[in-house]
Amino acid sequence: MAGVGALLLIGMFLRSAFHMAGVLLLACLVFPASSPAVTRAHVELKCRLVETAESPRQKFWEVQLRNTAGETLRRASAIAGGSVTFKKLEPAIYVVCVVGENDRNCCGSVDLYAPPDAIRFSVSRDLELPRSLQRGASTHRISRVRLAVPKRARQEMARYEECRARGDSAAALQHLERALAICPAYPEALNNLGTHYHRAGNYQRSIQIFRQTTELDPDFATGWLNLGGSLLASGNFRQALEAQLRALALRPDDVLANAQTGMSYYYMREYGEARRMFERVAELDPESAAFPHLYLAHIARQQRQIDEADQYIRDFLRHHPNSPRAPYFRKTLGSSPSSSAEVSADGVTGQP
Repeated sequence: MAGVGALLLIGMFLRSAFHMAGVLLLACLVFPASSPAVTRAHVELKCRLVETAESPRQKFWEVQLRNTAGETLRRASAIAGGSVTFKKLEPAIYVVCVVGENDRNCCGSVDLYAPPDAIRFSVSRDLELPRSLQRGASTHRISRVRLAVPKRARQEMARYEECRARGDSAAALQHLERALAICPAYPEALNNLGTHYHRAGNYQRSIQIFRQTTELDPDFATGWLNLGGSLLASGNFRQALEAQLRALALRPDDVLANAQTGMSYYYMREYGEARRMFERVAELDPESAAFPHLYLAHIARQQRQIDEADQYIRDFLRHHPNSPRAPYFRKTLGSSPSSSAEVSADGVTGQP
């Protein structure tokens, strides 16, 4: 990536980023090549599970620490009101999910970039438990097709996940293919096979598989979201939007569904709708690695709202104060009253 001078390039590049439920990723940034180094502080995250009036009665909950690609890095269990601690973490943005029975989950991002001079850095977060199914049953509905998957196929999928967690992609693919040999009508397995082809850059094949997944199970929101992701990566923005709106109808509060829908509107230059979606992302998950405030800053700039664009950059700095790029943003803001005039957009990738 070549240096880009004083320009701040805001954009997204669909990397091959999925997890077990398999969701495409995300917004990224690129800056001048002479970027500051990330501090090597000892980073830890302390999480306390908070029960609310809408929380279901369940004794134990699993807390998953995921990277922004959606891959689970660590797991721990706790009771409601209990705590878990993840130690010796790399400075980065993570996604923390509380996972319960019947596919109930509640996720949020946390920025664990430490100050440049820090030796140790600890962040504490309260995590609300997922709501009861009575409040959001449609969000967690499981189709008959998915319930009909035989045990042997599910066991192969479990082995697939274990291999993925170890970084053994070849063995993981073998188990995935075995799962589909046992049960060709296995939506989750098809979804993960689609992610495999997306990672390889074979978008035509991944689109075919994701279409097959959604035809098999029209209520599988993740399948629609990933179909939209592959279509977006291949430049089919209008078709991508149609798929993403299907995912959004099934999961209106899903951060990635809102973010990807916003990206499609953004690339079609429908800035009013894009703005609405990224405002929702900022509301749902302000520390999201989709960086909604930076998209909002560019949209405001396109609409000649310079002061508002600068405020969105300040919002980004408030939620990501120790980002390796924070000094650059602060310098950009302080350079002149019209600093956002130097903000532009492009489809490139990089660090936050």
